[in-house]
Amino acid sequence: MESGEFDSTLGGAEHLPYSANIFKFAVSRSVEIAAMTESVIRPSKTKLIFQSLPVHMRRRVMSHNCKRLPRNLRVGHMEQLIKSGFPPKQKRPSRKYRRRPTNLLQEYNRRKRRHIWLETHIWHAKRFHMVDRWGHRLAYSPCDKAFRACYRATSAHCLLQDISYYTPLRIRGPLDAINNLFTSITSKSCGLGICAKAYLSGNREGTIHLYKPNLYPFGYIGKVQFLWVVVSDTSKELWLFVHPSQIDIVKSVLSNIINPAGSEESFSQPKKRKIENKQTGKIEIESMAGAVNRFRLTGPRSQAVLFNCLKCVTNLDNVKHNNWVSYYNQKDPVFHLDEKYQYWQSLGVANSPSQLPPRLVLGLVVKDPRISRPKYRTKAQFSNNNIDIPSLLSVPQYSSISPLWDATVRDKIKSNKITNPQFVEHITKTQLIPGEVNEDDPGLQSIPIVLIQRRGSQNSEHKKIGYGSGWDIILPSGYGLPFWLTFIMFGARSGGLRETESLSFEMGECYLPPDSDAGHTEEMRIETKLKEHYFKRPPSKRVNYMTYGISNPFLCPWKILLKDWCNNTIENYFILRDRFHLNDIQDRFDKKEELVKIEKADHCLVAVYIQILGKGSLGNHALICMPQGDDIKSVKTLSEPRHEDTNLKLRKLKRLEHRKTLRHLKKMCLKLRKKVKKTTANGKSYNPTEPSEYVKQMRELWVPSNVSTVRFSGARQTMGYVSNGAFSFSEAKSCGVGYIAYNALFNLIDNGCNKVLIRNTTTLKYRLATIQIIKDL
Repeated sequence: MESGEFDSTLGGAEHLPYSANIFKFAVSRSVEIAAMTESVIRPSKTKLIFQSLPVHMRRRVMSHNCKRLPRNLRVGHMEQLIKSGFPPKQKRPSRKYRRRPTNLLQEYNRRKRRHIWLETHIWHAKRFHMVDRWGHRLAYSPCDKAFRACYRATSAHCLLQDISYYTPLRIRGPLDAINNLFTSITSKSCGLGICAKAYLSGNREGTIHLYKPNLYPFGYIGKVQFLWVVVSDTSKELWLFVHPSQIDIVKSVLSNIINPAGSEESFSQPKKRKIENKQTGKIEIESMAGAVNRFRLTGPRSQAVLFNCLKCVTNLDNVKHNNWVSYYNQKDPVFHLDEKYQYWQSLGVANSPSQLPPRLVLGLVVKDPRISRPKYRTKAQFSNNNIDIPSLLSVPQYSSISPLWDATVRDKIKSNKITNPQFVEHITKTQLIPGEVNEDDPGLQSIPIVLIQRRGSQNSEHKKIGYGSGWDIILPSGYGLPFWLTFIMFGARSGGLRETESLSFEMGECYLPPDSDAGHTEEMRIETKLKEHYFKRPPSKRVNYMTYGISNPFLCPWKILLKDWCNNTIENYFILRDRFHLNDIQDRFDKKEELVKIEKADHCLVAVYIQILGKGSLGNHALICMPQGDDIKSVKTLSEPRHEDTNLKLRKLKRLEHRKTLRHLKKMCLKLRKKVKKTTANGKSYNPTEPSEYVKQMRELWVPSNVSTVRFSGARQTMGYVSNGAFSFSEAKSCGVGYIAYNALFNLIDNGCNKVLIRNTTTLKYRLATIQIIKDL
């Protein structure tokens, strides 16, 4: 080529080489490559390296402890510290760390005696805020700022929760005897019974409302999931999964029905109870606490996470090398591995669990989950294949049969479990290529599991169909952490009890309703917590609820509310769960037609879902009030007039007297002052955890406990209360779940109105809201 085409100033002819030396080119450009790498690692010269991390990865201690940073950023961080002066030497380990017990397992076993630990406890304790609830030590919320992230996981990704604290109860006996057992503690008006044909085959999980014997609609215990397990062609057994707040009363009720005389003796043993009655026949009730683990995956990607994690065993030959197979009391053809594998493959094309048959139960035998675990955390992807609806609906006849329900099989699986060091050693010795794992390795154990589909929200009136859908996976004990870590590595986000409460709120469901003992205990716990937080504030920073006309700011007084609306003393109350009445109320409410009086209406509360119209927030214990006149048109200017604080002068007098007493004590000698503090006027010993008489009197003057009426506490009549109110991400507005007295709802429709007024406990402003009857309680 001529030089004029390139540079006419060179003169002569220049020829381009036919090849280039890559190493010489890289060496000549090393300075530019280093500058580019520096710009990628440190995108901003004005920030330190640890400040350029994402928010969820930042820690306060990173500024002086480089070990908190990712490995690829530690060198640059140390250089920055050297420029500003040599990094300070790390302190020697604390005395608490130096005195750490040598046998951690023994120490853990000692700490487990007070509260039950789940198998994933150690993993959660390092990453979650832990709380003591219902005799368990449970994870409440992640330590990182993940509230919105957990909602995104439920709506677009996958949220993973360990719900192994649900206690399984196994009931064995004749079918007629089990049906008679639940006749007096259930009602057909609340839904299908426990022996309905839809559940007897075992291919569907059911839910049922339990009541105390012969007290319906009073004496509500709670909602329980149940599953029929096919043991053989002629026998079945019933498994109940009971919330730990309800397990004691469920055991007591079942025992009293079968054997009233010897109920206490029958539950003296920790696990197994065999009870026999001449009328009902022999029924065996056994608590299976700790026998299985149960994980809950919520969100559309939970289908993809499971499909990537679970590697199914396709034929019987791949299972025969397992030790537990010989102890399974069924014949080989009962496994139906090939049929279940084909159906599971057809489910892989679904983009969300909500597209599958509702409450489907599928028993599989899968390979060790550590085989399919990726090297780096990744997000499981959806399948791009077209959905074949007929194949999704063609559920195999024996889909729910699984060796997991056999106690001998579970014990053998747990005893033959391969630990992580043994797993790594086995893979290292048996595999020729490092990092490659043979899925059909006979040295690895196959694990039977059971999958249960959850359909999510089904109320299209105020929620999108399918929100909250997902899968529950039941595993044998001992394999909780291997499965948990594999789910995490495939993109599942972990959650705790806070996410359970948030998910029920977003779905518009009632979490621990107040007419049950568990709900009442939860209300009392919340009241105590809010009171402590309120009285820790100085008097000048407290909300004066008396001026707002709020008589019970920390608790919803349901009995007082019902008494005001029926003019009778109310000892017991219940929440309406009759499906026919709930549908009838909603239809008449939409058409503004008069309601039909139901039986025991004076004791009845109706669960409603509330949505604020326009701007405004909704909080817990907010008042649901009845509009009157032109309130709906003039709601923007409607406010509660400020009330008079009748205890203001009395509080000032009490405070002055207390100050005089303190000044008098200061003049006394130190010895006498200590003596006065240690003993009260009655000569009783002083308890530092219990508030003094002065504190009790002042708290009573701030928030009186002897409230006799709430209906006419404000300018508008109080109809009910909001038990759980907040901003709903799924609705993009303030929503809440509350309860209204049936007589108040009757009067509201009688006035030709289907909207209500809402007022929070910390404001005088009324806001307009719509209500929908919650049918799926």
